Amino acid sequence: MSAVTIRFASAQTANQLVAGVPALARVARAVAEVAPEGRIAVVLGHGSAINALTRAELARLAPGIDIALVPEADSAAIPGETLPDAGALAAMMSGAIPIPSPPRDPAGELAKAARAIIRATAKPGDGIVSRHLNRPVSQACSALLLRFAWMRPGHATALTALAAAAMLACLLTGTVAGLMAGAVLFQIASIVDGIDGEIARATFRTSPQGAAWDSGIDAATNLGFLAGVIANLLMRGEAATATTGLAGFGILMVGMGLLGARARARGEPLHFDGAKAMLGRRETALTRWLRYLTMRDFYCLFLAVMILLGWVSAALAIFAAAAAGWLVTVIALLWRARTPA
Repeated sequence: MSAVTIRFASAQTANQLVAGVPALARVARAVAEVAPEGRIAVVLGHGSAINALTRAELARLAPGIDIALVPEADSAAIPGETLPDAGALAAMMSGAIPIPSPPRDPAGELAKAARAIIRATAKPGDGIVSRHLNRPVSQACSALLLRFAWMRPGHATALTALAAAAMLACLLTGTVAGLMAGAVLFQIASIVDGIDGEIARATFRTSPQGAAWDSGIDAATNLGFLAGVIANLLMRGEAATATTGLAGFGILMVGMGLLGARARARGEPLHFDGAKAMLGRRETALTRWLRYLTMRDFYCLFLAVMILLGWVSAALAIFAAAAAGWLVTVIALLWRARTPA
């Protein structure tokens, strides 16, 4: 195919980070989707340098694309700051749609695109709390972190692990203040947990290994919180309430063990919300709401709020009952999804 001509207003906008990826690298990736062995002629309106980061990202995201800097272009040059996706590029190249005019504010256009990319990292299966509370906060954090070129999903996963470790340390102080601090950190960990996936999706760095680490830390955080709460109660002599928590902990362990066995058999990472994938299209309005109420984002906030209000016994009793219902659902879904040996 003939070279696709891309014109940037300046080298600065070509190198500008857009949700963690240089603008030129994003455009090159779109070209690679249309023509993996294609060519790009790049015009830089002001300046002539593609920096080292942009070159590295070009090699990662569009390794088969031949890129050449040219001094000038004709009117058919595609404005790079519009960040056309593969579909739009193909349509422009075929003449199906006109080439847009260069934006009046190139840097502002890229900043607007970055916000849209971050918003698009939300998952269709997000629960109520995640959609309306956790995700807006985590996406704001992701947007800030992605201003740093060195930021990777693993850094955000480490933040989740640190929040979980601080949570457990607070719970194991055996004090009411430690219990409350641990509850707050449990909710913070639930929010921070979304950042690594958002960064991975925004920067095209998703991987099975990253998903496995994320799922493992999620499971450890869930179980660590319950174990820490039980230990905190026992250290303060509240054995009856601790027993209720222990019942919920045991139920959760059984359910996660069953989901873990299924995940290993299918080569998938373990996830607490793994039951929702088995509902498929058979989900009804009732089961959808039941799913929302038993998803991690909901019960993290529920337990945190209840503990902060001082209703620890009621919180653990409700959690144990909900966990029992969840376990029955998991067993029923696994039974329905079983395959002949």
